[in-house]
Amino acid sequence: MAIAPEQSVIVVGAGPTGLALACELAAAGVSCTVLERRLAPSTQSRAMGLYSRTMEVLDLRGHADGLVALGRPVSRMVPARGARVDFAELDTRFPYLNVIPQSRTEEVLQQRALDLGVTIERDAEVFGLAQDGSGVTLQVRSGSGEWEESADFVVGCDGAHSVVRELAGIAFRGRTYGIAPILADVRLRKPPPDDVLILSGGGGVMVSVPYGDGLYRIAVARRDRPWTREPVTLEELSEVLTRALGFDPGPHDPEWLARFKIHQRIADQYRLGRVLLAGDAAHLHSPLGGQGLNLGIQDAVNLGWKLAAQVQGWAPVGLLDSYEAERRPQAERILRATDRATRVATTASAGVTALRRIAMAKALSYRRIRKVAGESVSGLRNGYAAGRAARVPGGGLRGLAMRGGQRVPDLTVPRVGAAPVRLYSLMRDGRFVLLDLGQDGACAEVTEAWGSRVSPVRVGVTVPELPGVGALLVRPDGYAAWVDGDQDPGGREERVRLALRQWCGVEGPAPQRVAEEADGAVGVVPGTAVAVEQEPASIEQA
Repeated sequence: MAIAPEQSVIVVGAGPTGLALACELAAAGVSCTVLERRLAPSTQSRAMGLYSRTMEVLDLRGHADGLVALGRPVSRMVPARGARVDFAELDTRFPYLNVIPQSRTEEVLQQRALDLGVTIERDAEVFGLAQDGSGVTLQVRSGSGEWEESADFVVGCDGAHSVVRELAGIAFRGRTYGIAPILADVRLRKPPPDDVLILSGGGGVMVSVPYGDGLYRIAVARRDRPWTREPVTLEELSEVLTRALGFDPGPHDPEWLARFKIHQRIADQYRLGRVLLAGDAAHLHSPLGGQGLNLGIQDAVNLGWKLAAQVQGWAPVGLLDSYEAERRPQAERILRATDRATRVATTASAGVTALRRIAMAKALSYRRIRKVAGESVSGLRNGYAAGRAARVPGGGLRGLAMRGGQRVPDLTVPRVGAAPVRLYSLMRDGRFVLLDLGQDGACAEVTEAWGSRVSPVRVGVTVPELPGVGALLVRPDGYAAWVDGDQDPGGREERVRLALRQWCGVEGPAPQRVAEEADGAVGVVPGTAVAVEQEPASIEQA
């Protein structure tokens, strides 16, 4: 089935990353088709936890409440005996890990995508790709035949064994660990506490996450257990759990038993011309800590509005390239952290294990350190380097708590002539939001020249969470684009114009289509999909 001329983006892969990206594009008014080789959505749980920041970025578009209803909040992580991280202490609407099977997350995002008008084509396997300065053409096949699909851009969200990445010729460098963990969704007769539990020692590590109703997600890795294709048995699971816990928890009635490989890889580039990568297609890492799904969804929310701006013709120069500039460092940080944690957790040295446990328990006994750890694990401390924000002057910035690139919390926003409202509820349509804290509303009036790209909000009073701020431009993904202090109101209107040009393009009606060649576009890239083993690459792909 060929895409209609108005279709602008093809997303390959209907997992959480691809569906989240499709929702972002559709909310921004960009036509989008998702191609998925699977005949039906997976019923396996796979990845199973959404951290606070991921829930927040999903809340920006109204997806979060449905996921909360289907999930189970877990408010504490125990990274070692005697140590704990309390998510309940976090300053967010979602102070917990939302434990929810990936299949349910996909259900929510798929229904939302369909409601927004996204076309989802199943039994559609991509096996060829060519691009030039005006678009991308994919060769697709199904049980009923072969055809071509064309669009302005293609995004590979097709996982660890990404065909899009391979056909585009983007290298995926890294390594594979020598260990092969066991993954299970199983009931336990003697379960551990209902926390996210991480125990290590004797060359192995065990992770336990409660689903509720007696069901637990268990992952166990041992240095002395190399990869094998032999199926996992309950007897083997019982043995490795007994070694980790010191007692037999009695696993029974498994819903899923699997063995998987752990890879540590990252794509050489996230964009090649009109082809982009997101999620596991761009990066893979150890599943210790459960960050993979969260990283992918946040890729999608970062990329969505930027790609929409490029397609619609109003993106400032370099905006689309800022996707990789911002998201790659986040992936590299996770790769380093999870690699270090996996190597330490599976060490055979009893001394190293004991020292790690003592040091972690001591550090996390301090509330301040515990809070920082919780914010780091949950993604609330993540932000972006000043980058584009640094190019726009701001007035009276000394002493400001908010900076460009920083996460903007879900504030209660007072409004002149209207009731206060949650900031994130103002961002459902994926536009920029300008908070004008000045008395005269002059900054809000400036935004009129940018039409529907910016939603102005006259606040008119000081907001306690934004001390010293006179104006704040919030990006569609919930980070600060530009901040202006209240100590220097003179010239603020001109500074607002400069910030809007930097982030939202030139004044006037936005062009409706991409008029120029994409930066870095390349010639034809023919190719045929190469068969690969579909061994799980991480918990997220298991």
